[in-house]
Amino acid sequence: MIDLLRPLLLVAADDGPVEPSNVGVGSVVLTIAAAAFLAWVGYLFLSSRRRSRAPEETPQNLQPYLSDDELENKRVTRVLNVAVIAAAVLAVALPVYFINEGDRQVAAAEKLEERDIEEGEHWYSTFSCINCHGPDGGGGAAPFVEARSGLDVAWTAPSINDVFLRFEEDEVRHWIEYGRSGTPMPASGLEGGGAMTVQEVDQVIEYLKSIQITQGQAVDEVEGMVDDALARIAAGQATVDRLIVEQEAELEDVLTAPDRFAVIETFPSEIRFLMAGDGTCTAASAAAVGSSCGSPGTDTDRDGLTDEVEIRLTEIGAIVDETVLVRQVVDEVDPDGAPVLDADGNRIPQVQLIPDPSLPPLYDLVLDPENAFTGTDVTGEPVEDLARAEIFLLDLDTAHLTLGLLTERQDVFLERVEMGLAFLRESAEQQLWQVDFNQVAGEAGLSAAEAERAVGLFNGFCARCHTGGYQAGVAYEQQAGSGAWGPSLLDGRSAIQFPSVDDQIQFIIRGSVANQSYGVNGLGSGRMPAFGQILSAEDIALITAYERTM
Repeated sequence: MIDLLRPLLLVAADDGPVEPSNVGVGSVVLTIAAAAFLAWVGYLFLSSRRRSRAPEETPQNLQPYLSDDELENKRVTRVLNVAVIAAAVLAVALPVYFINEGDRQVAAAEKLEERDIEEGEHWYSTFSCINCHGPDGGGGAAPFVEARSGLDVAWTAPSINDVFLRFEEDEVRHWIEYGRSGTPMPASGLEGGGAMTVQEVDQVIEYLKSIQITQGQAVDEVEGMVDDALARIAAGQATVDRLIVEQEAELEDVLTAPDRFAVIETFPSEIRFLMAGDGTCTAASAAAVGSSCGSPGTDTDRDGLTDEVEIRLTEIGAIVDETVLVRQVVDEVDPDGAPVLDADGNRIPQVQLIPDPSLPPLYDLVLDPENAFTGTDVTGEPVEDLARAEIFLLDLDTAHLTLGLLTERQDVFLERVEMGLAFLRESAEQQLWQVDFNQVAGEAGLSAAEAERAVGLFNGFCARCHTGGYQAGVAYEQQAGSGAWGPSLLDGRSAIQFPSVDDQIQFIIRGSVANQSYGVNGLGSGRMPAFGQILSAEDIALITAYERTM
């Protein structure tokens, strides 16, 4: 009976309350049969207990038992009738239950999968995967410090809504658990030193499966990736020039920090002294700076600021407005507001001094001693002068701290900025992002159009692993095929590894498999993705031809 009840118990214990749609007729019939059997057993037990308590004149073992007629007729007939009924119930219940069990198990599995996807989406957000790879897994960027230059960059994070078209599940699990050293991709699994449990990794994988695009959609995106890669090459010089101008502006900010700090150095303490000092304070202004007012001054508009404080704050605000500025790089424009272009058609960057965008309330501080609501907020609603003064003081403290730190540690900041500027200038001189399409065409035996597409395909799909610094941006890119997460392809290594062109094409189609050999003395690690489901045979042949020219 326990064996018969076990499927029913599994139904009841499967992940909480059973949904009505998951319970079939067979389960109901079997439940009724089991309940009837248990009731019968209980009846027999209680009956025997009552008989054992009844007073007897002679011991039970000495009393005469039922006669043969009674045993072989009434008693046997009753037992057989019960057995026939039980057999009939089971004969009906078990087939019905068997027929229903397949659908029930499918429904239960679907419910578990839905739960895993919901939990996986939660972990995808909790562990910040969404910040780099995007809410739909379509790719994005991650903040990162480029090691050679020391500069902050936006490291390109690849799309993962097509990752199972390129990698097997165990390979995807490896990236999640162990990350990628030298990139912003962290180790998230417990085995790799992260915080994700095995179950959480499993659930993230299930969520990734649920957001995968179709093979057709992935194929449709190829053209856009090729176009973007070629546009990046074309705009390389303009991009690096803009970065140089931005770095020069940052250098100027660091160099001028001591002079600007000297201008505002005493302002925060002066304002606090006035707002809490005898003859210049009110109870409200003193409380705003954590003090008390002994002898209040004149507050004509009764806004909590004395007239003297409002006049002085307006004077300080005008000085700060000319001092706490940042240099922003914008496009140079003509009198009509149209961008000015250089000889190559690129926009010309220029430096513009603007108020620090992190301190918007700091500027245009004009207080009228006879008007309690001189200014307005961003929605146009009036703001009380005391509230504006408190915000001004808070933001002035921030500017004071920033400029003070730049002044105190100027040598450290200068070293970092100058190192980055030198790196960018060297990058502009070397122009490692440039590709001579005619040379590629000649060496690979391709037409000019084919050579250009081959380079676009390589940069769009291969460069993130086979070209150092590619993901950091065009300014940080090393020679094409120089190697990064993947091996270097320079000095004809593709031809050495794959003497047969067809072997190399098949390797790109299938990717590497961990611990399986490829080419000449190659041993797979599972890092090389398979592109056979995304790229056409013609495109893979173009990539192969280009790689064999490096």
